[in-house]
Amino acid sequence: MKWYLCFFSLLVSFGFLNAQKKLNRKFNRSIAMETAFKGAQVSISVFDLEEKKQVVSIQSDKNILPASTIKLVTFVGALQTFSFKIPLFHYKKQGSRFYFWSSGYPLVAHPNHVNEEAFTFLKKQKDSLFYISRPMTSPVLGSGWAWDDVSYAFSAKKSSFPFHGNVVQIISSLDTDSLGFSPPRFEQTIPYTKKQEYYELLANDQIRRLSRIKADTLYIPFTPSDSLFVQLAQDGIATPIYIESKQEIPLEGNKTLTTTKTTLYKALLRDSDNLVAESLILMLSGTAQWELNTQKGLEMLYQQNKTLKLQFQQVDGSGLSRYSLASPRGLLETLDKIYEKIGIRKIKTLFPQANSEGTLIRYAHQQNLDFVYAKSGSLRNNHALAGYIFSKTNKPYAFVISVNNYTGDKKAIQASIGAKLSFLHRKLR
Repeated sequence: MKWYLCFFSLLVSFGFLNAQKKLNRKFNRSIAMETAFKGAQVSISVFDLEEKKQVVSIQSDKNILPASTIKLVTFVGALQTFSFKIPLFHYKKQGSRFYFWSSGYPLVAHPNHVNEEAFTFLKKQKDSLFYISRPMTSPVLGSGWAWDDVSYAFSAKKSSFPFHGNVVQIISSLDTDSLGFSPPRFEQTIPYTKKQEYYELLANDQIRRLSRIKADTLYIPFTPSDSLFVQLAQDGIATPIYIESKQEIPLEGNKTLTTTKTTLYKALLRDSDNLVAESLILMLSGTAQWELNTQKGLEMLYQQNKTLKLQFQQVDGSGLSRYSLASPRGLLETLDKIYEKIGIRKIKTLFPQANSEGTLIRYAHQQNLDFVYAKSGSLRNNHALAGYIFSKTNKPYAFVISVNNYTGDKKAIQASIGAKLSFLHRKLR
């Protein structure tokens, strides 16, 4: 009987390997015929999440430029440390004074990801408010970020206590033929002139324009500081806030205001907010030391995930850096960790559905990809998609498709990736 079981097991294994080879050959032929992929390094990896085995492996051993798919690793670190109980800030009441300091949480007064819990809590306090500055010992811009991106909102500067996403929102109003600034304080610091069809603004030593003939919105990063944070927070809650030193009060016995809302994770995964990703790494570091530091946060992340350490060269939380590298196998392992931690229901809640939500709202809109929930990543001439695909029987698989060093049109790359996902949907059991 034992020899029969061994023979049957070998037969099943041989059948699986043969099926995998056939699938790999079909993908290799289709990649070679794809005009959009010409001259690029293409990697396709698929992992069966229930049976824990790889079913497609094409160039899975080649390092890729992960771009924003590195946010998946940042997400794993946040899940392991905070789960779904996110610290908004820390505080301590003493006498008639209410002291508070940062956790690194980045959504206070955010223009696109509103969470009013922090402000609501501060407004309720009857005592005098004292802000204790918590230092960030990392540069405000990440290592390997492109210098010509720094004036755009997706490269908003990091800070200890982000406010309003560390960006100014400027809205062109057709009704009043004027510009609206949020936070309002910045209206006095950003000069602009009216032209016939647009407003011309000078911000961060660059000329920017907003339309006067249609509704238009512009986001401009500002340089954060503790004093500016206090000014903006005072404006927001209409209550004086004083700055105090950490040395003036023992911080032991403090409390933490937390939120169970998933807004932060949706901003990370659906909208690919870079400041959110960077802030999560700083928040990790803040659980072990007073200073907030990106490198310390990354060290803590990989201490918890030692098997991932050899699969990634990660230098920031967001993927803006050109210095980061990732193994497709490492991304598959990361997706598997997320699947084991939160399950399919929460994956479908937090990840964008292809052609429907967030950064994937028009990914490959000519195709039906409602069976895909994923995170995209793009830097010039490099594009990746990593996430979850469901078979016709609704069985879940993790996948990574990357196209490095392409020279054509990004939309053509996305359409080709969409075609590969449709093929997978038909073939996977």
